[in-house]
Amino acid sequence: MPVNQHNTFGEISISEAVLKDITLKTVETFLKAEKIYTDKVKKDLPKNIRITADENGSASIWLKVTGKYGENLIDFTKKLQLLVKEEVEKMSEINVATIDITIEELEYPESDDNEEHELEEALEERNGDNGEEQFNKQ
Repeated sequence: MPVNQHNTFGEISISEAVLKDITLKTVETFLKAEKIYTDKVKKDLPKNIRITADENGSASIWLKVTGKYGENLIDFTKKLQLLVKEEVEKMSEINVATIDITIEELEYPESDDNEEHELEEALEERNGDNGEEQFNKQ
């Protein structure tokens, strides 16, 4: 059921498929920023989004997403809810009544080569430049 809005020029109709696409792109962007957007997530995500239009012209969204291992899952989902709500409302001017999120699995964040390099440098500084030599002497 599309969401319809009337104005002085006529009627505007936005399909649930469009709202789903906005939601999908927003969730993809979020998961990429969180470094947990894998091929499996990419494949499963489109079928894990449902949009329903309410009689009052608002939309309800249901998502099943992968959570980020090592992060507070409540904070993680609250950030995602807020981002999806803002994007859907900004792009469609349709009120989002609810965003229900289910997390059924976790994904380890992808490691960043720069982060690994920075960690190695920090360990070297802590151990001194001859950290490897000290290790070999033991």
